[in-house]
Amino acid sequence: MNKVSNLNLFLISLLSLVLGIILIVATSDILTVFNYIFVCIFAICGVIWLISFFVSKDYVDYEYGNLILGIVFIWLSLVMYVYYTMIINILPIIFSLYLFIMGAFMIVSYFTKKKSNIKCLRYLIIGVISIIVGILLIFEPKLGVYTYLKITGVNIIVISLLFFFEIIHNLRTKNG
Repeated sequence: MNKVSNLNLFLISLLSLVLGIILIVATSDILTVFNYIFVCIFAICGVIWLISFFVSKDYVDYEYGNLILGIVFIWLSLVMYVYYTMIINILPIIFSLYLFIMGAFMIVSYFTKKKSNIKCLRYLIIGVISIIVGILLIFEPKLGVYTYLKITGVNIIVISLLFFFEIIHNLRTKNG
Protein backbone atom coordinates (compact mmCIF):
# COMPACT_ATOMS: atom_id res chain seq x y z
CA MET A 1 0.00 0.00 0.00
CA ASN A 2 1.20 3.50 -0.64
CA LYS A 3 1.56 6.31 1.87
CA VAL A 4 -1.76 7.93 0.91
CA SER A 5 -3.67 4.68 1.47
CA ASN A 6 -2.00 4.16 4.83
CA LEU A 7 -2.73 7.77 5.79
CA ASN A 8 -6.39 7.39 4.78
CA LEU A 9 -6.66 4.13 6.69
CA PHE A 10 -5.01 5.76 9.71
CA LEU A 11 -7.45 8.70 9.65
CA ILE A 12 -10.44 6.38 9.27
CA SER A 13 -9.12 4.26 12.14
CA LEU A 14 -8.56 7.27 14.35
CA LEU A 15 -11.99 8.76 13.66
CA SER A 16 -13.64 5.36 14.15
CA LEU A 17 -11.85 4.97 17.47
CA VAL A 18 -13.05 8.39 18.61
CA LEU A 19 -16.61 7.62 17.44
CA GLY A 20 -16.55 4.29 19.29
CA ILE A 21 -15.40 5.95 22.52
CA ILE A 22 -18.05 8.65 22.17
CA LEU A 23 -20.74 6.01 21.64
CA ILE A 24 -19.61 4.09 24.73
CA VAL A 25 -19.83 7.17 26.97
CA ALA A 26 -22.95 8.54 25.25
CA THR A 27 -25.43 10.44 27.36
CA SER A 28 -28.58 12.24 26.35
CA ASP A 29 -26.61 15.50 26.12
CA ILE A 30 -24.12 13.98 23.69
CA LEU A 31 -26.95 12.57 21.58
CA THR A 32 -28.62 15.98 21.48
CA VAL A 33 -25.36 17.60 20.40
CA PHE A 34 -24.93 14.95 17.68
CA ASN A 35 -28.44 15.65 16.49
CA TYR A 36 -27.80 19.38 16.18
CA ILE A 37 -24.48 18.74 14.43
CA PHE A 38 -26.21 16.49 11.90
CA VAL A 39 -28.98 19.05 11.43
CA CYS A 40 -26.37 21.71 10.66
CA ILE A 41 -24.40 19.43 8.35
CA PHE A 42 -27.49 18.41 6.38
CA ALA A 43 -28.73 22.00 6.15
CA ILE A 44 -25.33 23.22 4.92
CA CYS A 45 -25.15 20.39 2.37
CA GLY A 46 -28.65 21.26 1.18
CA VAL A 47 -27.76 24.92 0.76
CA ILE A 48 -24.57 24.00 -1.10
CA TRP A 49 -26.48 21.74 -3.50
CA LEU A 50 -29.10 24.44 -4.07
CA ILE A 51 -26.43 27.06 -4.73
CA SER A 52 -24.64 24.74 -7.13
CA PHE A 53 -27.94 24.21 -8.95
CA PHE A 54 -28.63 27.92 -9.38
CA VAL A 55 -25.02 28.82 -10.18
CA SER A 56 -24.76 26.13 -12.84
CA LYS A 57 -25.32 27.55 -16.31
CA ASP A 58 -26.72 24.27 -17.57
CA TYR A 59 -29.37 23.79 -14.89
CA VAL A 60 -32.12 24.06 -17.44
CA ASP A 61 -30.84 21.00 -19.29
CA TYR A 62 -29.71 18.37 -16.82
CA GLU A 63 -28.73 19.62 -13.37
CA TYR A 64 -32.01 18.93 -11.60
CA GLY A 65 -30.24 16.30 -9.50
CA ASN A 66 -28.53 19.11 -7.58
CA LEU A 67 -31.90 20.75 -6.91
CA ILE A 68 -33.38 17.48 -5.68
CA LEU A 69 -30.36 16.75 -3.46
CA GLY A 70 -30.52 20.25 -1.99
CA ILE A 71 -34.21 19.90 -1.17
CA VAL A 72 -33.71 16.40 0.28
CA PHE A 73 -30.85 17.51 2.53
CA ILE A 74 -32.80 20.50 3.81
CA TRP A 75 -35.85 18.29 4.35
CA LEU A 76 -33.70 15.78 6.29
CA SER A 77 -32.30 18.53 8.48
CA LEU A 78 -35.80 19.74 9.32
CA VAL A 79 -37.02 16.21 10.04
CA MET A 80 -34.04 15.55 12.31
CA TYR A 81 -34.65 18.81 14.13
CA VAL A 82 -38.37 18.30 14.66
CA TYR A 83 -38.53 14.52 15.19
CA TYR A 84 -35.42 14.04 17.29
CA THR A 85 -36.99 11.66 19.83
CA MET A 86 -38.44 9.45 17.11
CA ILE A 87 -35.04 9.28 15.43
CA ILE A 88 -33.44 8.29 18.74
CA ASN A 89 -35.94 5.45 18.98
CA ILE A 90 -35.09 4.17 15.50
CA LEU A 91 -31.37 4.73 16.00
CA PRO A 92 -30.80 1.08 17.01
CA ILE A 93 -32.27 -0.02 13.68
CA ILE A 94 -29.98 2.36 11.82
CA PHE A 95 -26.96 1.10 13.77
CA SER A 96 -27.95 -2.51 13.17
CA LEU A 97 -28.14 -1.80 9.45
CA TYR A 98 -24.71 -0.16 9.63
CA LEU A 99 -23.27 -3.16 11.49
CA PHE A 100 -24.82 -5.59 9.05
CA ILE A 101 -23.39 -3.71 6.05
CA MET A 102 -20.00 -3.38 7.76
CA GLY A 103 -20.01 -7.11 8.51
CA ALA A 104 -20.86 -7.97 4.93
CA PHE A 105 -18.08 -5.65 3.73
CA MET A 106 -15.59 -7.32 6.05
CA ILE A 107 -16.56 -10.80 4.88
CA VAL A 108 -16.24 -9.74 1.24
CA SER A 109 -12.84 -8.20 2.08
CA TYR A 110 -11.78 -11.48 3.67
CA PHE A 111 -12.63 -13.49 0.56
CA THR A 112 -11.08 -10.87 -1.71
CA LYS A 113 -7.82 -10.89 0.24
CA LYS A 114 -7.92 -14.68 0.49
CA LYS A 115 -7.84 -14.90 -3.32
CA SER A 116 -4.72 -12.73 -3.21
CA ASN A 117 -3.10 -15.15 -0.72
CA ILE A 118 -3.21 -12.55 2.05
CA LYS A 119 -4.04 -13.99 5.46
CA CYS A 120 -6.79 -11.82 6.94
CA LEU A 121 -8.77 -14.01 9.30
CA ARG A 122 -9.55 -10.88 11.34
CA TYR A 123 -11.83 -9.68 8.53
CA LEU A 124 -13.88 -12.84 8.69
CA ILE A 125 -14.08 -12.74 12.49
CA ILE A 126 -15.11 -9.09 12.71
CA GLY A 127 -17.53 -9.56 9.80
CA VAL A 128 -19.32 -12.43 11.52
CA ILE A 129 -19.36 -10.58 14.86
CA SER A 130 -20.75 -7.43 13.20
CA ILE A 131 -23.53 -9.36 11.47
CA ILE A 132 -24.46 -11.18 14.69
CA VAL A 133 -24.52 -7.92 16.69
CA GLY A 134 -26.51 -6.22 13.90
CA ILE A 135 -29.13 -8.98 13.99
CA LEU A 136 -29.17 -8.89 17.80
CA LEU A 137 -29.86 -5.16 17.75
CA ILE A 138 -32.87 -5.65 15.49
CA PHE A 139 -34.46 -8.50 17.42
CA GLU A 140 -33.74 -7.37 20.99
CA PRO A 141 -35.63 -4.09 21.44
CA LYS A 142 -35.67 -4.29 25.26
CA LEU A 143 -32.01 -3.33 25.58
CA GLY A 144 -32.52 0.39 25.10
CA VAL A 145 -30.79 3.01 23.03
CA TYR A 146 -27.78 3.50 25.29
CA THR A 147 -27.03 -0.22 25.38
CA TYR A 148 -27.21 -0.23 21.60
CA LEU A 149 -24.79 2.67 21.45
CA LYS A 150 -22.36 0.96 23.82
CA ILE A 151 -22.45 -2.30 21.82
CA THR A 152 -21.95 -0.37 18.61
CA GLY A 153 -19.16 1.67 20.18
CA VAL A 154 -17.27 -1.46 21.24
CA ASN A 155 -17.73 -2.93 17.77
CA ILE A 156 -16.47 0.24 16.08
CA ILE A 157 -13.44 0.32 18.41
CA VAL A 158 -12.60 -3.29 17.52
CA ILE A 159 -12.90 -2.45 13.82
CA SER A 160 -10.68 0.61 14.21
CA LEU A 161 -8.08 -1.46 16.08
CA LEU A 162 -8.11 -3.98 13.25
CA PHE A 163 -7.48 -1.13 10.82
CA PHE A 164 -4.53 0.00 12.98
CA PHE A 165 -3.16 -3.56 12.90
CA GLU A 166 -3.52 -3.57 9.13
CA ILE A 167 -1.51 -0.33 8.91
CA ILE A 168 1.22 -1.87 11.08
CA HIS A 169 1.16 -5.01 8.92
CA ASN A 170 1.40 -2.90 5.74
CA LEU A 171 4.35 -0.96 7.13
CA ARG A 172 6.15 -4.15 8.23
CA THR A 173 5.67 -5.86 4.87
CA LYS A 174 6.80 -2.75 3.03
CA ASN A 175 9.94 -2.36 5.15
CA GLY A 176 10.57 -6.10 5.63
